[in-house]
Amino acid sequence: MIKTLSGLYNEILVATATHNVFSVQVIISLCYLLALCLSIFRALNDKELLSDFLSIAVVVSKYMLTTLLMEKVLMFLADSKRGDLAQNVYLALCGFGVLSVIILYRLHVRFSYKYGELFFTVVRLTLALSVTNFIIWVKFVVLDIQEGFAVLHYLYSFTVLYISGVLGVVMLFPKILNTKLGDVLSLRLPRGAL
Repeated sequence: MIKTLSGLYNEILVATATHNVFSVQVIISLCYLLALCLSIFRALNDKELLSDFLSIAVVVSKYMLTTLLMEKVLMFLADSKRGDLAQNVYLALCGFGVLSVIILYRLHVRFSYKYGELFFTVVRLTLALSVTNFIIWVKFVVLDIQEGFAVLHYLYSFTVLYISGVLGVVMLFPKILNTKLGDVLSLRLPRGAL
């Protein structure tokens, strides 16, 4: 089973010189871009909460910035071959996540009188992603464990893809958050569960 997961991980997620350009990350990027365009269209026609528009705009902006950061890190790795320094990118990704939640909250305090369900979903999933980035940074940099605990790499990759994919779906279809499927996708306990 681990060998199968390892093969899928290497085929889909690991960037190589011969890697196919059309990947899962490209699909997620297109979903985010489409979600932003739909959000602008719905906002112009007064069919969307300002809260949802602000949430989508912050998520898409953060995604673009972190994509640029990762591109710079890959260029740095290609030039300097210093993987030990490049591993600090996980701490930067954690910081971007926390900063985006703070910016999202400040925008809501300033411009929106109502917090939509998408706001809470974005906050919950972004913080979960930040915690995941922090854990992988601690493994690589603080504990200096480079090769061990391969399961952490698979869990990290799955978590990043899951959260990125779920954010794409809920930004495209914000009304899905009012259903039971929305509870499952957004890692929210159903009402009355506790």
